[in-house]
Amino acid sequence: MTKGQNKLADYILENTEEVSFLTSSELGKKAGVSEATVIRFAQFLGFTGYPEFKENLQHLIKERITPRIKMKETVERIKNKEDVFNNLIHIDRAMLERLMEENSPEGNIRQAVNLLHKGKKIFLVGLGISKAVVDFLEFRLYRLKYNVTAITAGGDEIINKMLGIRSEDVVLGIGFFRPHREIIVAFDIARNNGASIIAITDSDTSPLALKANVVLQAKRGPSEIMTSLVAPMSIANILVLSLAMEEKEDSIKAFNELDHLKEKYNL
Repeated sequence: MTKGQNKLADYILENTEEVSFLTSSELGKKAGVSEATVIRFAQFLGFTGYPEFKENLQHLIKERITPRIKMKETVERIKNKEDVFNNLIHIDRAMLERLMEENSPEGNIRQAVNLLHKGKKIFLVGLGISKAVVDFLEFRLYRLKYNVTAITAGGDEIINKMLGIRSEDVVLGIGFFRPHREIIVAFDIARNNGASIIAITDSDTSPLALKANVVLQAKRGPSEIMTSLVAPMSIANILVLSLAMEEKEDSIKAFNELDHLKEKYNL
């Protein structure tokens, strides 16, 4: 391979999941090579062109990354470490540092908070592991008296629960690496009805990010291991606390009312 192709190969090996969603032009810019180099690289590997290369790369990833493989890789990486605690804390710390680099308190975070605060109704969508983040957001936002609908099951539940969505509503979808098709459907329904869309995902080029008004990036670590929810949960917590600060008196009143009811009924 040429020097440029070697450089491109190194970038692809280190960013495989992201590359599988990039155009040849986007990949060239990120890897620091020309688009022509990207195309020639794909042909060098025996593909007719970059589209075929990308299609095969996506297929490879889908076949390779399964829950069983993730668990096996996690155990293999950790079992020889004497200090599992510090090893995992180190990984989570790295994910939080990436979160700080890729999100801005006065940029995309503020935009997301504004949309949620003004939203007439908030639809929270997340399947699989993302359900945990949706459950957390639903619990907290409901206590702050936001009108929330959680969608955590597949199939036609998406359509049933999103009937009547309007332009003043907001959809917050959470998905990583291979987002569930239902989340993409929810985003399409939201766009068709003029509703705002917020995505919590791991890349600004993911299928969810490409359909969202605001993207909040939260890395979960290498996709070949059992990944962490520390960054997505931190984003969710930031959103909740920021919304509570928007209406301090109402938030305090809501929690005082909750405490009063618990005390009254001894619960």
